[in-house]
Amino acid sequence: MNCRWTLRAAKGHWMVNISQQCSHGSIGLFVPPSPPLDPEKIRELQRFITLSKRLLVMTGAGISTESGIPDYRVLCLNCGEQIPREVLQERFEALNPTWSAEAHGLAPDGDVFLTEEQVRSFRVPSCRCGGPLKPDVVFFGDTVNPDKVDFVHRRVKEADSLLVVGSSLQVYSGYRFILTAREKKLPIAILNIGPTRSDDLACLKLDSRCGELLPLIDPC
Repeated sequence: MNCRWTLRAAKGHWMVNISQQCSHGSIGLFVPPSPPLDPEKIRELQRFITLSKRLLVMTGAGISTESGIPDYRVLCLNCGEQIPREVLQERFEALNPTWSAEAHGLAPDGDVFLTEEQVRSFRVPSCRCGGPLKPDVVFFGDTVNPDKVDFVHRRVKEADSLLVVGSSLQVYSGYRFILTAREKKLPIAILNIGPTRSDDLACLKLDSRCGELLPLIDPC
């Protein structure tokens, strides 16, 4: 398991993305079924957003790529340079022109299963400085950059409400901010298909696809 952190501002509201890694190939393949849109629930979410003056939106894998947030970027552990995934793909192909393998299964996060023998001959490029590369994500067991954690905690303390979109909040790196919001007594709304770790803390829970429901909401 791994997750990606993205921080950005949109129309005066802070948006924090904390999502598990996915790839273009997995989009749409693992979206669980959801009930039809409930008009009353849509109106409730609209009221929640309309009454919010300093809304903090925390999004997860259920909204990332669909919203234009870039896919993950493989990061140099030596010099810190970020390399776009497409550029790295070209280097993969140049170093492994004849390599091919048939996957033995597909994981929900888009990863494929290969045998040790299949990957033994695969050549992995290094950074231009010679340093090792890794996906710019937080792997299970890693620690999140403390500056990013502090940044989000400040945004939670400045907010008057919190909206979670497309996250089950199973990973503590995201769940911790829900606990901070609860301590501050902020109203919390959650839009996610299926149960989340914080359903009992939310004043509003919607089981709908993000891409279907959010376009119906007036951002005010």
